[in-house]
Amino acid sequence: MNSLKFNTSDYKFILFYFIAGSIWLVYRWNVQDYSFFEIATGLPGYIIKNLLLLFIFRWLINEYLVIRKNYLIFIVLAFFTWEGVGFLDMWRDYYTAEVPWELPSAQIMLVQNFNRGADAFMLLGLVLGKKYYENKLDNIKLQNSQKELELKVLRSQYDPHFLYNSLNTIDALVEYSSKEKVKEYISHLAALYRYLIHTKDEDVVPLEDEIALAKNYFYLIETRFGNDYDFEIIKNRQPLNNYLPNGSLLTVLENVVKHNAALDGNTISTKIFIEESIVNVLNTVSKKEEKVESMGTGLKNLKKRYQLLSDQKVQIEATENSFSITLPLLSLVH
Repeated sequence: MNSLKFNTSDYKFILFYFIAGSIWLVYRWNVQDYSFFEIATGLPGYIIKNLLLLFIFRWLINEYLVIRKNYLIFIVLAFFTWEGVGFLDMWRDYYTAEVPWELPSAQIMLVQNFNRGADAFMLLGLVLGKKYYENKLDNIKLQNSQKELELKVLRSQYDPHFLYNSLNTIDALVEYSSKEKVKEYISHLAALYRYLIHTKDEDVVPLEDEIALAKNYFYLIETRFGNDYDFEIIKNRQPLNNYLPNGSLLTVLENVVKHNAALDGNTISTKIFIEESIVNVLNTVSKKEEKVESMGTGLKNLKKRYQLLSDQKVQIEATENSFSITLPLLSLVH
């Protein structure tokens, strides 16, 4: 069996159930003046009846509900199993009773045997409920493990992408900037990468850290391109939920630089609006601005990360003159 295979904890639970049930039956039968012989034979009968129904129904559920999905055959076999075990328990009761009693008619026997097997379904229901709960927890753990794996893959795609752009920037700086300027740029780049390395295992980071990272990035871009790009942070409200996916704001800013060039002296203006529950990045566009459908790896990566981390979505709007990306702020669940 697969999902209904019993483990050690299941057998411990079944043992505890039989101990508790046996104690109750001994007490009840004493109150009802059962003889020692009736109690001594009734307890094994109670345990055997429960075990028979438990293991037979476990096999029936797995074979005809899980594997074959033949519900009619399952119902028929379940009914006859229920009646059969009740019938065996009736004969045990009949031959061990000190006070003889008459066997009922077939119709009454059918009903009584059904009732005799009914008490065993408390154990079956408890065990199946336990297995269902454990399987749900296992599925949640599996989904979380899968999400962690996918997030690691997405981060590994992100870091080389940014490094490639940064090295191109250094290459361009070397051609026309002083040694001190290059060193300063490398110092800022090193500070940025120290942050990325420090938070490499974090799925989400505080908004304040993302803003500090963005300011560092502003310097790197403005150093290379001068007045081609202008960045401004506008804080309208104090956010209530102040977390973002690690490096998400940097990804959006990279997208602005990658897909826009300052043509004819027109500066690419980027405004970052900090709202109560979102961060909105709005930039002007150049003639080289790509359509939303052709967004690069960075934004596709970011949208996928939001899908893995929450039920909120990145909103993207493009017009002839502007390009807007809205990042929902996330809250931590403890």
